[in-house]
Amino acid sequence: MPIETLKILHVIARFNIGGTARYLEVLVPELEAKNVDIKLLVGRIQLGEVEDSSLAGLNFERIESLGRRISLIPDIKSYFEIRRVVKDFEPDLIHTHTFKAGMICRLMHFRIPKVHTFHGHLLTDPEFLKYQIRVIVFIERILATLSRKLIVTGESVATDLLTRGVGKPDKYVSIPGESRHIDFLPRKAAREKLGLNNEFVVLWLARVVPVKNPRLLIQVSKRLPDCKFLMAGDGIELDSIIGLAPPNLKILGFVNPKEVMMAADVFISTSLNEGIPYAILEAQSAHLPVVAVNAGAVSEIIKEGVNGYLVNANAEEIVNKIQQLKSNPELLERMRFSYVESFSTNQSKMSFSDKHVALYREILNKF
Repeated sequence: MPIETLKILHVIARFNIGGTARYLEVLVPELEAKNVDIKLLVGRIQLGEVEDSSLAGLNFERIESLGRRISLIPDIKSYFEIRRVVKDFEPDLIHTHTFKAGMICRLMHFRIPKVHTFHGHLLTDPEFLKYQIRVIVFIERILATLSRKLIVTGESVATDLLTRGVGKPDKYVSIPGESRHIDFLPRKAAREKLGLNNEFVVLWLARVVPVKNPRLLIQVSKRLPDCKFLMAGDGIELDSIIGLAPPNLKILGFVNPKEVMMAADVFISTSLNEGIPYAILEAQSAHLPVVAVNAGAVSEIIKEGVNGYLVNANAEEIVNKIQQLKSNPELLERMRFSYVESFSTNQSKMSFSDKHVALYREILNKF
């Protein structure tokens, strides 16, 4: 018999500033607006991270012992804390986000279907050594067998995981994120606030951590002294980056995207591992051409030579693309206003949250 009212438990290891937090920031209220009963469990951020302020606007419960790092005693405590919530809330389905939350919840022996979202993957994360990656892949292969479905934010993420033997093709469902509406600060006001005049401005916005490859931005900015570079974001590498930054690179720390996006002429992404990055979606909504390292599912939202360029993680290649845009105002303007039908529109007319509801009901109707 079909379930009329859905009860979904969402679990995430930590709600740090980044794409996963933005995904849930949009998804949870939209699901609640569709009368889905949601409980969100959230762990603690780690040293060098900043918790996303949008969490304050969500109805959540804190799991104090839950975090990103593997730690035996806290992880065991998290397991039993989450079990308690599951017994009290009695969800129809458990939906996990981030590796740690996915591991703990999918190992629970409840007769409750489980879904996990990969907002990217850890397969190319430089924070992990090769043997650690092998261990992660081994664990993910096991966890995939315990999952009813595996959601990815881009088809390329599924391809990468399948190549490593994680899950079967029929388990994967692609549900890319949707960028929220942002009232960007107008260009003139944004530039005045940042003390900019007529410079050609290149913006980088991400967490300042190894997987986002901020040191590549240092190399690029040193090769283009006649351009002004802005680095927006916070993270464990911020202090070291400050010491390496050339005079034409302004380190902003964490800032709201709406305050800086319109100040730029070009957006740059140097990340080594991505799903569908919200920062690029926001840059596109601000009509910025994007020069991005071709990682993860980035190629699904950038059409080469139309709204940006896909490059290797190579400073000279990135410099070349930025110079092309800087030296050709007509090309820059054409890219700024080249409307490319989005990946989500191409896939389905269903809304972001409707896709989740449809998937939940499909799973539960077969359960």
